[in-house]
Amino acid sequence: MRCVAVLLVSGAVLFPLPLAAEDPARPAPPAPRWIVGDLHVHVSPPDEDGHSKLTVASAIERAVAAKLDFIVLTPHGSDRSFPGAKEGAPPRWGQDVLADLAREALAARRAAGAKEEILVVPGWEFTRPEPGHLGMSFFAMDDVAKAQGDRKAEIALGKGAFVVVNHPFFRPVRMAPEYERLVRGLSGEFSGDWRWLPFHGRGEDPLCWNGIEVWHERSVLVQKLHAGAAADYPQTQMARAAVEQWDRSVREQRRRVTAVGGSDCHGRLPYAISPQANTAALVDAFDLESLRAALVGARVTFGRDGGAAAGDLSATSDVPGERAGVGGSLRAEREVRLSWSGEAALFEDGIAVGTFTGGAVRRLEPPGSFRAWRIEKAGDAFSNHVHANLPAARSR
Repeated sequence: MRCVAVLLVSGAVLFPLPLAAEDPARPAPPAPRWIVGDLHVHVSPPDEDGHSKLTVASAIERAVAAKLDFIVLTPHGSDRSFPGAKEGAPPRWGQDVLADLAREALAARRAAGAKEEILVVPGWEFTRPEPGHLGMSFFAMDDVAKAQGDRKAEIALGKGAFVVVNHPFFRPVRMAPEYERLVRGLSGEFSGDWRWLPFHGRGEDPLCWNGIEVWHERSVLVQKLHAGAAADYPQTQMARAAVEQWDRSVREQRRRVTAVGGSDCHGRLPYAISPQANTAALVDAFDLESLRAALVGARVTFGRDGGAAAGDLSATSDVPGERAGVGGSLRAEREVRLSWSGEAALFEDGIAVGTFTGGAVRRLEPPGSFRAWRIEKAGDAFSNHVHANLPAARSR
């Protein structure tokens, strides 16, 4: 199992188990299901005191109260060194402290009779002024701590991690005067430049990531405050710009890139107060390995309440037997048939095709070429892409 050594689910510690022989009398495994969560939550410790008003335990409690199924804890300080638990014991990484605190909090909830289950992932916001911030999960700090710069993310990716470009368009922009006054009055932290610089023409992108945080809560807030004045304040449309960059990355790099949401929650203003339902993942089982596979495989929707309404996008093609759902890829020669329920706006390689009910048929020119489709539904529900002819070497 390629992730941090301690896996947490509802207070239990999970270890890989040997596969049992198939028993025809055993019930069939549960069908895949959508679960919702938040991939960007700060806690102290291991962050410095006061950086977040949330502890691991309070972050879990707020996530449960918000009816989340999973959270990824992403302190900046997961790479900090902490004293060993016992005298003379070697120091521990902040990520290990996260895992210990999460285990304790989940065990305490279970002992108190709590019935809700939640998956907790001890992650890290790899924080640099240039090129920017990466949200990393399903990796072990021991594997990357001694590496330099981008090599950290590269090693983690090689071991199956999920590495996300965080808040790629969040920076000071010209806003309506009433909102500029509000921002100045809140905190200098809100006006910091936290964007991913290579998306803005500054520096070379190492491409050591397989996800983009499109639905960043503060970016969405700025965008919605200016919903009626986007033409006058175009840089406020941060989430839409992130969607366009994500489409462009998939189209130009011809690889699977997962778009997700994140609250960037610190438990205090000017940040989000509590974890939020902004990402939904289609998992085969309610465990961390299934969550990791869903995120890396882009079996994901995002938006308000996780955007799961857009998760029924599927495709078949003129190649017999080929079928794919959100995040998947299928082989096709000249035609792909897309389907979904209700009305949705269809995007092909990032270009708006139109609004259709129930689906659409698309032609490939030239035959066998690469294409990527996604849908948007009313209520801020966004699917990840379905791909045609995704190059095998870039499909992970």
